[in-house]
Amino acid sequence: MSAKRRRESSRPDADSQTTFGSVSSANNASSTLHSGFKPTFKVLLSLICFAALFLRTINVLQTIETPTAIRLLGDARGYHEWAVRIAEGDWYGNETFYQAPLYPYVLAVQIKFLGSGYTALRLFQALLGCLSVAAIGIAGRNFFRPSVGLIAASLYAVYPAAIYFDGIIQKTSLASFLLCLLLAAISVLYQRLIDESMVNENKRVRLMIPSGLIGIVLALLMLTRENSILWVPLLPLWIGLTKTLSLRDRGKLAGSYLFGLALILFPVAARNASLGGEWSPTTFQAGPNFYIGNHQASNGLYRPLVQGHETPMYERADAQRLAEDAMGRALTSREVSKFWFGEAWKEISQSPSSWIELMAIKSLMVINRFEVPDVECFYIYREDSLPLQIFGYVWHFGMLFPLAVWGLTIRTTQRQPPWILHGLLLIMVAAIVMFFILGRYRQPLVPIGVLFASLGILDIANRIRDQNWTSIRIPLGGFITSLIFCNLPVHDESMLRASSYMNMGIAAGQAGNLGVSIPALYRAIQSHPEMVEAYVNLGKAMEMSNRPEDAIQCYEAALELEPNLIMVDAALGQVHAQLGNRQRASYHFQRAVELDPMDVRSRQALSELTTNE
Repeated sequence: MSAKRRRESSRPDADSQTTFGSVSSANNASSTLHSGFKPTFKVLLSLICFAALFLRTINVLQTIETPTAIRLLGDARGYHEWAVRIAEGDWYGNETFYQAPLYPYVLAVQIKFLGSGYTALRLFQALLGCLSVAAIGIAGRNFFRPSVGLIAASLYAVYPAAIYFDGIIQKTSLASFLLCLLLAAISVLYQRLIDESMVNENKRVRLMIPSGLIGIVLALLMLTRENSILWVPLLPLWIGLTKTLSLRDRGKLAGSYLFGLALILFPVAARNASLGGEWSPTTFQAGPNFYIGNHQASNGLYRPLVQGHETPMYERADAQRLAEDAMGRALTSREVSKFWFGEAWKEISQSPSSWIELMAIKSLMVINRFEVPDVECFYIYREDSLPLQIFGYVWHFGMLFPLAVWGLTIRTTQRQPPWILHGLLLIMVAAIVMFFILGRYRQPLVPIGVLFASLGILDIANRIRDQNWTSIRIPLGGFITSLIFCNLPVHDESMLRASSYMNMGIAAGQAGNLGVSIPALYRAIQSHPEMVEAYVNLGKAMEMSNRPEDAIQCYEAALELEPNLIMVDAALGQVHAQLGNRQRASYHFQRAVELDPMDVRSRQALSELTTNE
């Protein structure tokens, strides 16, 4: 018998390695199926992956005409423009990374081969989502058993938010794939650690390969989702507590892991040092983001440092300018980040109780069913996407988290490994709560959550089949409690939906489709009449429609709600100048310059009006 077959024969069956309540009885019941055809794990997982690809492809094709898929806004636009520059040869750049860099570089490779058209890029991400499903299935099999892997893959394949994020130009798709790949790599290492049939020398080599791969994948994830840097110490700690390895073997595994990290991060740190004089393996935006999520006026959601400057073209410049104005000198990127951390902690120390209350609210936001929109919105895309409509009303985070709690409690009560999954989950929750909440920032919880949710579903199914209700109080109580908390109305959903309609109107307007733009902006105002930005953008749409009087009304309505909103006075000055109202134009240009001294166009227009008088 070959060594490979000898190891397989001495290894316990995958479905008998761990037992959860009455789950093990499923093995006895399944023995009756051996007489007929029984598809293998690989066959079933392949079918699930094809289904995932089909759903994601349908979603992309049905949302081709969605305005924010035609005209990119916000981070999506910034990433795509960055990728185009890289594809055209500017691969090194001329400043330190402020945003996570891996996604635009991956986009640039796609643009080289597929072109810069959005649909092709979105279809590639659909394929990436399919691979994520495969990886999460492998992770579930290795961590627990094949049945858990298949359930986890199925849950992730039809999870509406995953389908949605795989279909928009955002780094969430790549981050989700890398996270699923990380879980698969960790599961391979875990499986080999518990495989006692491997002899020592063979075991060392077979352990070092997945350990190094974990380092590489985590480093790539850090360059996509920066807060995953908090996971770096977790694997060495897990390895260090593994009693089946000698101290020397633990050191070798930790070394191969650190080598994998350094292989990816050292070149990035060296590149940042060559451009900014500072060594950093990732980006420098942690400080501003921490301030946004924790200052005294924060509501737990994203609000730019300067109102009206929500896009990447302003974010870095505003953070730099405000910090340097406060310090009275030029600052490096690291010093800017440090400044905003300091400002946040100053405001926290002034009112600790308010900050604790904010943290509690953000904790509820993290587990809430509602997908907090950024520029693109899940609920806008759902209006055009059949896959999102079919699954989106029931299968959301408000159901995923309670099922995961069920799975967590049955494992916790029986103290089964691997605890590293619990560590990954808890650290990521803390990382999200410490900053601000967006649906795409919460998405890393989903692949980990579906693993535990799969355990919960399997346990529920077996309890129903066997009529076994022993030891059910803890998982059932956790499920009901979390179901209640996950579905509490903690968000101002009307305001967030209004923001999404506004973004749809902006995208349609920029694409020249005013027939879609103006109704969408009116819909935003109807949903939330206090949304200042909706009036501003409706005013711009009215200008494009050659309706200057209506534009003036919209801009003035915006100023009534927010008198110091940057750029509105400049817009009013331009409209009045076009209508020949020189006095009103001068007044608004003067206010624009007072509000924003960097507004060169308003200063020039004011100078021209003054000269011509």
